[in-house]
Amino acid sequence: MKQLFSLSFLAVLLLASCKNDPPPPVVEPAPLSPLDSVEVITTPDPYFLKKYVGNIDGQQNIEAVLINWGDGFISGRYWYPRKGYKPIELSGEANGDGTLEFAEFMDGNEGAKFNGDLGANKDTITGTWTSADGKRNLPFSLFHVPSANDAASWEGNWHLNQVWDSGWLMVGNLTQDSFDFALTVVRGSHVGTLEGRASYKADQAIFKQKTYENEPCELRFVQKGDHVLIEQASSNLACGFGARAHAGGRFERRKLLYKSELTVGTGDDDAFPTQALHDEFRRLVGDRMYELFAFNMQVKERITNAQGLTVVTGAVPGLFTTNEAVIVFDKSGKIWAATLDFKDGQEEPFVRHFTNDSATKKKIHVDIETWRERFKHYKVVFQ
Repeated sequence: MKQLFSLSFLAVLLLASCKNDPPPPVVEPAPLSPLDSVEVITTPDPYFLKKYVGNIDGQQNIEAVLINWGDGFISGRYWYPRKGYKPIELSGEANGDGTLEFAEFMDGNEGAKFNGDLGANKDTITGTWTSADGKRNLPFSLFHVPSANDAASWEGNWHLNQVWDSGWLMVGNLTQDSFDFALTVVRGSHVGTLEGRASYKADQAIFKQKTYENEPCELRFVQKGDHVLIEQASSNLACGFGARAHAGGRFERRKLLYKSELTVGTGDDDAFPTQALHDEFRRLVGDRMYELFAFNMQVKERITNAQGLTVVTGAVPGLFTTNEAVIVFDKSGKIWAATLDFKDGQEEPFVRHFTNDSATKKKIHVDIETWRERFKHYKVVFQ
């Protein structure tokens, strides 16, 4: 099994030039405005945080806390109750076929290995424990221990459902006054991952731990029934997050997929002045490409050029030259548009070019030429 090292905090900082912005003040988020569609995701989450109890060879009782991060990585710890709470670190892989492979690590050295099968409801793990020297192979079995009824309101998975951002909070191993959590947030191109143990009383919980910087990472949790509100009281870097990957927000029981739209109106962030022009653009590019344009235009700038044409440029913050788009239109309803896209198996993006002007079907519009100045070498595909 490939060796995987412990991961307590994972931070991805894609733009070195981004300053460590303080997190915004946390308030109960306002409901999102209606979009094209909201889909309720009913497929089971691939990630979980659970406590298990069981034994090795039917004799040695063990307890474990396992975190499946949903991306193939597993972390956690286990211990022998008869020896007291002396946790041994675990790290490994969750395979697509429902099998798990994880090993114990002590002082950075790999020890015994666990190879098992995850039950369909993720409540059982059975398999083979192999000693560090490979000479002993013994059966093991683990069974999920649910939380007591008075703590069950915290337990489970919670989802950050936003148009551009996403994330999930896993809560498990609850006692009368504390619980384990694992958190992932994705804000544009900025990612933050954190695990720890929070103290709670009734519907309030707090996590405070000093690992990075001179200040501790501090998160506050509020249980609201159908959602958990997280307030981040410290800076992003103190928690090991990317520059703008703050954890504050509303994490809901339901997992929702919001499909974004290019808005209509006269505001600076609106893409089209009329619904008719919006609908003509969507007809021109098709539903799938419309969603790509909307995603690639998370932040937008709209100008009127010297010829009186409107030019709307957009991008995903932190992903310039990979996730950008442009839309040009005139007062008569002619449209020229381009977006960056990827082809399976290729690392470099290419440009998709659209227009409803029959006279320029195979010609790149001058404003689109200006837009693609920084990536002239990208291939252009005329649609």
